[in-house]
Amino acid sequence: MEEIKTQNQAVFFSIIVPVYNVEDYLEQCLDSIVSQSYTDFELLLINDGSTDSSLEICKKYQEKHQQIIIIDKENGGLSDARNAGLKAAKGDYIIFSDSDDYWVGSDVLLDLNNLIKDSNPDIVIHEESRFFSANDVNCKYNQQFLKAKKGSFKEEAVHLVYYDLYAAAAWDKVIRRAILTDNNLFFTLGRKSEDIEWTAKLMYYINTFSVYSKSFYHYRQARKGSITTSVNEKHVMDIYEMIKHGLQEEKTNSEKLNLAIENFWASNYIVILKEFYVLSSKMQNVIWNGLVSWKYLLQRDRNLKVDKVMNFYKYLNFKSLIFFLNGYRIKTTFSKRYRASK
Repeated sequence: MEEIKTQNQAVFFSIIVPVYNVEDYLEQCLDSIVSQSYTDFELLLINDGSTDSSLEICKKYQEKHQQIIIIDKENGGLSDARNAGLKAAKGDYIIFSDSDDYWVGSDVLLDLNNLIKDSNPDIVIHEESRFFSANDVNCKYNQQFLKAKKGSFKEEAVHLVYYDLYAAAAWDKVIRRAILTDNNLFFTLGRKSEDIEWTAKLMYYINTFSVYSKSFYHYRQARKGSITTSVNEKHVMDIYEMIKHGLQEEKTNSEKLNLAIENFWASNYIVILKEFYVLSSKMQNVIWNGLVSWKYLLQRDRNLKVDKVMNFYKYLNFKSLIFFLNGYRIKTTFSKRYRASK
């Protein structure tokens, strides 16, 4: 692993932003990053074969900001774009940001630099705000329930997973680059919802963590054309395969970490149950026995989402629960679209 900087040295950040056909949102994203008061960073823009004006926008910003590096490549998907950025990155810490999202606050990197110099964590976790419209932005702020906001990841991972602080996303984490590169923690190509598998693998290599108190990352909801807006059969089957392999992984020597990893998979098991009816009848039959064998994951105190499901599972049988969750999924989808349209 690369030598860790001493605490009096400034942290150099690599911010990786995959770009694909986001001309309507890209400038807001870039403005929020290049306006940071702390300037010891590189901003890697990975143009993934955009067919709109996204690349031209990137070039316009590069002319004005020396921190910007453009990697222009053929379309290979989000995983491939992130991997290209990670391989080119030179920073001490990696920050992933999606190009249709944006940051709030000009001192984010300054705060992160100070936090890292103070506690030297392997990972900094931050909570996102969910952006539906200019007048509808919500942050769950679950960190208020944590007793420890820094320290040993193995000791606190169960709480971090339970409160959705350690969640299946790449953009809510600031990660020591050497952990990713030394352990070959790249994103699997050709997978949908690839953050789930990557986040789970990362858990095995984190020793220390800190939680950043501010919710600076605004995660845009229900954007037309976003890969997170529509769920198809491949999404569901990919998540199924991730859970199957994840539950079969060799255990660590930490019982607390093993429980946290299992709880992480339980929270994503809920995703499969909720989206079961997206599948064709044929694929429903293919995965049914696997889903039934994982019913042990439906226990309280694993994760907030699992706890919510348990409130209904005590009144419903397993098949009825899945049918109920499908209705909840449809309702939530329409609700998000309505809130985003206001």
